[in-house]
Amino acid sequence: MGKRSVRNGVLIALGALLIAIISLFVVLRVKSVEPTYPITEKWLTHPDSIIIQTDSIIGPIVYHGNPDMRQVKGDKRKELFINMMLPSILLAQHKVRAEREKIESYWQRAEKGTASLNDSMKIDSILSYYKCKHLEEVVNNLHNHPISIVLSQAAIESGWGTSRFFLEANNVFGIWSYNKKEDRIRAFETRGDNAIYLRKYNDLHGSVYDYLITISRASAYKKFREVRMTSDDPYELIQYLVNYSELREEYVKILGKVIRHNQLTQYDSFQLLNPDKNDPVWQSL
Repeated sequence: MGKRSVRNGVLIALGALLIAIISLFVVLRVKSVEPTYPITEKWLTHPDSIIIQTDSIIGPIVYHGNPDMRQVKGDKRKELFINMMLPSILLAQHKVRAEREKIESYWQRAEKGTASLNDSMKIDSILSYYKCKHLEEVVNNLHNHPISIVLSQAAIESGWGTSRFFLEANNVFGIWSYNKKEDRIRAFETRGDNAIYLRKYNDLHGSVYDYLITISRASAYKKFREVRMTSDDPYELIQYLVNYSELREEYVKILGKVIRHNQLTQYDSFQLLNPDKNDPVWQSL
């Protein structure tokens, strides 16, 4: 009876240990799953409608409408503009990472030889769109750069949210349009006898995302893309944005001054609360 009791005791102890291990595994697994958050849509009727976020963890917000930032002066305008831009920048960067992950999955299947016919058609479309010969190049091109650079370019190109193109077209970065079929507005100035058109966006997020994709596709920013693979120093990277403006080297100097004077590098460590991928707003972006 003594031996049986000992054996039963050992079995009970082992059972309890197994239950504890399973419970710990479940707890750790639950903890490792990052919580997700719904995306808030907000319509801006006035600069005061902009949400001032005091933490470095930014909530996912999609802003609609263009507040007239000309009503606000000086540092207050800059504060509102930065707080308006941050959610859109972080959401657009999050979308770029999601696009990158999707393309990586196509690349992995292609490397393993398990890509379907539909996959192959999609891969051809991706390579054509990003003007690349291999998916690895596309993945490398879809690499985000510091928020300070994005904010600096947004501030310069939109006059801190006061430009006509921002107010009438949500166009923050002065992206030109060469397609008659897309929604766009005409600039007052011309280039010789040629009219200039700028793209029109439905919301601020659309403008930021298109800017990021433009940087990832255009041959003018090839060197910039190469350097940002190994560097996140905004002052080094902006040297390779010389082709973004007709001001060329002077534009680079202005970018550096805006970043330095407004201490924009403080925003490079900001993060976005993980948006819910099943959120209808996210799926519509």
